[in-house]
Amino acid sequence: MQRAALAALLWAGACGSAGAEPAAPAPAVPRTLAATALEDFPHVPITNGLITAQVYPPGKHELYQGTRFDHAGVVFHVTYKGQDYSTYWFDHFVVDPRDETKYPAGTEHACCSVSGPVEEFAPVGFDEAGMNGRFLKPGIGIFQRIDDRYDQFPTLPVLNAGTRGFKATKTGARWTQDLKDPQSGYGYHYVKSVQLVAGKPQMTISHVLTNTGKKPIVTTVYNHNFLTLSPGNEHVAITAPFVMTAQKPLQPELAKLDGKTIRYLAPLPAGVTVTSPIGGFGTAASDYDFTVTNTQTGFGQRIRADQPIARINFWSIAATLGWEPYIAIDLKPGQTKRWTYTYDFYGPDDRNRGDKP
Repeated sequence: MQRAALAALLWAGACGSAGAEPAAPAPAVPRTLAATALEDFPHVPITNGLITAQVYPPGKHELYQGTRFDHAGVVFHVTYKGQDYSTYWFDHFVVDPRDETKYPAGTEHACCSVSGPVEEFAPVGFDEAGMNGRFLKPGIGIFQRIDDRYDQFPTLPVLNAGTRGFKATKTGARWTQDLKDPQSGYGYHYVKSVQLVAGKPQMTISHVLTNTGKKPIVTTVYNHNFLTLSPGNEHVAITAPFVMTAQKPLQPELAKLDGKTIRYLAPLPAGVTVTSPIGGFGTAASDYDFTVTNTQTGFGQRIRADQPIARINFWSIAATLGWEPYIAIDLKPGQTKRWTYTYDFYGPDDRNRGDKP
């Protein structure tokens, strides 16, 4: 049933008005689908023999069609020793990205119906654009400012998405995007690569962003790191190489911050959010080095980057958690920024947690 519904959706999007003969009526398209229908979107399996994952190519029928997260590098079902680190954290998703209907809890709109290590860039030129002017969201494209909020969910129409490329191998994939927008003066060349490292339970996500336009690109980028290690995040602990501070108090019956560690004390109930900006980091890239572990099962993930942290946001609900360190980007025309995330996966019998002492 889900496959038939999704086929109807893709059919409706693919059929146009070309030709003299009137088009046949489109099959009825449901407004929401079960999260498992995401399996039917075009994807490519990758593996290094230790880790398996699914990567999703860009295009008209790409899995992620929102305007919040980078459309490149969507990775689902990163699995190590049977532990799925990035499965669905919602029950249903809204089919039409333009649908603004309020749905019951557990149904996600196009902005957020994705999982795993997805990234979001802050908008560029939003304030300067003025009402109805053009602004940039790297990783997606050029938008028109239609009100005073840039983070308009669900989905804004993209005025210019540039051109995209995609190439996959057995162990990874590479996405490209070239954007030129003379009307706004923004442009860039963007390359994002996901690679499962040979002989290790390790994945890297590397980026190269070059400003090819006439205006500076000043933004931040963070990885939402949607993780699904434990129902309710029970028994999960997050560790940092520095003493953390929570700028918003955590619910004391649910989570506790103690020095370099945040521990969940009880499973999060449905409808409850544990969240706070996190401080305490310094200016060295070595501070971007965290572990998230289910202390009962022993499965966890080490998250590193080769850049200093600009800020951190911590967010969690019953179905998932997001550990979100930000990186600053400031590119004059012609300049290039490179950054890489490294993910090490470990289980209960592993002594090595990404070579961390």
